Amino acid sequence: MENRMNEVLMYCLWFHLLPISEKIKYKWWQETGSCKNFFEADSNIYIELGIDLENIHMIEATKENHKTVIQLYTSIQEQEIHVIGIDESEYPIYLKEIVDPPFVLFWKGNTFINKPALAIVGSRKCSEYGYQAAIELGYELTKVGFLVVSGMARGIDEAAHKGALKIGETLAVLGTSVDICYPKQNYKLYQDILHTGCVVSEFVPPTEPRAYQFPKRNRIISGMTLGTIVVEASERSGSLITARLALEQNREVFAVPGNFNSALSKGSHRLIQSGAKLVTCGSDIVQEIMPQISIHMTNFTNNCVKIPTQILDKVEIMVYDYLSWQPKELVNIANQMNMTEITIEKILLKLEIKGIIMRLPGRRYVRLN
Repeated sequence: MENRMNEVLMYCLWFHLLPISEKIKYKWWQETGSCKNFFEADSNIYIELGIDLENIHMIEATKENHKTVIQLYTSIQEQEIHVIGIDESEYPIYLKEIVDPPFVLFWKGNTFINKPALAIVGSRKCSEYGYQAAIELGYELTKVGFLVVSGMARGIDEAAHKGALKIGETLAVLGTSVDICYPKQNYKLYQDILHTGCVVSEFVPPTEPRAYQFPKRNRIISGMTLGTIVVEASERSGSLITARLALEQNREVFAVPGNFNSALSKGSHRLIQSGAKLVTCGSDIVQEIMPQISIHMTNFTNNCVKIPTQILDKVEIMVYDYLSWQPKELVNIANQMNMTEITIEKILLKLEIKGIIMRLPGRRYVRLN
């Protein structure tokens, strides 16, 4: 890590440490344009922002004492913990859009991953059905280039991360600081995530687990992603908080149906009744999300699993090259290739088995890389 903190990050850290709620600070940040601008503002500007005299005195006092910020930065450097400020280009673009973003994100791991992401959440005490569904979705979504985000809890979170790690990286948003593994039973998973992806948190190291911190971190899980997938949830599951936050943040919400006799499915089924999109496989999600990320397509496809063309014959390469991330109907593919639908369907099946295309509902196909 760099020994010196850049100026932009210094102001972001200072702003993050102000003991004021994120929603209020977000309004100040929007009004002034950056953490630096807020720092450099005088008391007249603060009064115009509606800040009372007590808080103005507190803000001015923190300006005069840089030691806290410098000491924190020095400490996290020693622990190989990184930090990204909201005014830096690396900060997740979607997270900036929520009404209460963290003004810095602490992260630890191999690399900070900033690409189109989807959250997978659900019950800690899940069924085997739910656990396997989360593994499969984590795997499928990572395979096509999405970043799978979850909270590293037992159950569904754990399964989603494991599915993603089978083929790539994943990102865990913690309810503790990034230097603390919670729950301790997931220490191996924590290490596996650090090896290929990263863990992130808004909490200043060291911060031990506290009950109120986990609902608070859920806004980051939903906020930095394009959509939230609830795999299995009872009517009182914490994952429903994440789903509600996703809706408030104008993000997509998906739910996996389960056994109608199971209490673990009642929350998921309630979401579907309320308008969440029903999910039976990864392609259901891809079909909904793909149109939203067309502007990010270069970065997205660069992160997909790469398949060497040597495994394809000439005809397969021709069909594969014709496909793209935009769904194409079987009849149109056949016409373009000047082949019968039966012949094309056999070729597409081979490509699907090789894991380089995906079939969508309505006999449509997309390329995965």
